[in-house]
Amino acid sequence: ADGMGGHIAGEVASRIAVETFIENFNSSLKERSKKISANKKTDILDSSQIKELLLKSIKSANREIFSKAILQPEYYGMGTTFTGCCIQQDKAYTIHVGDSRLYIKRGSEFNLLTSDHTIVGELFRRGEISYEQTFNHPQRNYLTNVLGVVKNIDPDFFSHKVLPEDILLLCSDGLNSMLRDEDIANIIDKYKDTKDIAKNLIKGAIKKGGLDNITVIVVKI
Repeated sequence: ADGMGGHIAGEVASRIAVETFIENFNSSLKERSKKISANKKTDILDSSQIKELLLKSIKSANREIFSKAILQPEYYGMGTTFTGCCIQQDKAYTIHVGDSRLYIKRGSEFNLLTSDHTIVGELFRRGEISYEQTFNHPQRNYLTNVLGVVKNIDPDFFSHKVLPEDILLLCSDGLNSMLRDEDIANIIDKYKDTKDIAKNLIKGAIKKGGLDNITVIVVKI
């Protein structure tokens, strides 16, 4: 989650999003009275149930941020991006709003799985600007979808097959606005430990200028 609406308000929005999402997701799992075990070989939930839980949780987070912004004027207009991922067996289920990203590294391939909910992202997908132009476009920071600003949201949901040794990277735009995808992939290739990967991705972004907050989560399947 990457907050917006001023330094303090942005931090509040992103914190509410993460805390509310996790609390709602976990409590919903408990309601289904399913015992979670890392050693279980059977599915805990089916894909439709996971989708339902992810959607319910992100919508709950949106309502919390929206309500707080209305009740407390100093937080008016605050919002946050959000990209969440639930991994079960050989599937990664993703819920996404904004321009934080989820990448997958499989062998020599490195692919972006999410779509940036920005004006520039839409222009790029339509082929109206090049990849390089996305880095310096005057409207690169204009979000088209974000948590907390409107009462109802329309998040992206998708699932993606994962294999052993796949690496999933979740990050805020503080990383990918500083480093090209090729640079990110090269750093991932240099290190085996996920903590080392995350640490050196952040170092790389800071070295390039570090103009925004940088959040990185690296998961190896």
